[in-house]
Amino acid sequence: LRTTYVAAKARGGVFAELAEVQLAPAIALVDPVEAELAQVTTSSATLVAQLDAADHDADALVADVADRIWNAIGRPGRDAAYDVLFPSGNAYYVRGDVTEQPARMALLVGLLRRGVHPRLSADVANACAAELEQSAARLASAVDAAREPRTRLTLLGRTRTALGRTSAIELGAFKRTLKARGLSEAEIHSVIPHRARSIAAPDVAPNANANA
Repeated sequence: LRTTYVAAKARGGVFAELAEVQLAPAIALVDPVEAELAQVTTSSATLVAQLDAADHDADALVADVADRIWNAIGRPGRDAAYDVLFPSGNAYYVRGDVTEQPARMALLVGLLRRGVHPRLSADVANACAAELEQSAARLASAVDAAREPRTRLTLLGRTRTALGRTSAIELGAFKRTLKARGLSEAEIHSVIPHRARSIAAPDVAPNANANA
């Protein structure tokens, strides 16, 4: 959209006239969204990085705790009480929406402190619970700090996508208006860039020596 607008204004005449009428209003909508998206992306980079780090550390700790508990109860092939603690292995606690992970970790903390596994010593259970509680608190703090910028980035991204569709519609209308003014396809595409074509990957002949 911008490339077309600049080229049309440079050409002058009917191109510049129609670009000002049909393209400038769309650009006036796009520019502030792009500027805000860039600003929020930059300002939130540290908060998002801290959230990613806290999430990574929490995931690693849950996996480590699962291993420690499994070793402490004798590395069983199957254990019903262990399945209560980890109903889907680590996945139950670490997969899904990161904003809900602190609550899932708090559930594991509660199970450990209640001593649901008969062969897991209270010392091991409480030590693991304390580490998980501390990690969950750090993750919850990072989630809270990043919540607003993450929401704004999501909404701005969706707005930008919608504006992209609007821009495509405006370009189509601009092209139809130019055609109605009697301009040729070549003249029109001297200001409107051709859409890039995807190039299919060439077929690769089987390697005769692949199984040699």
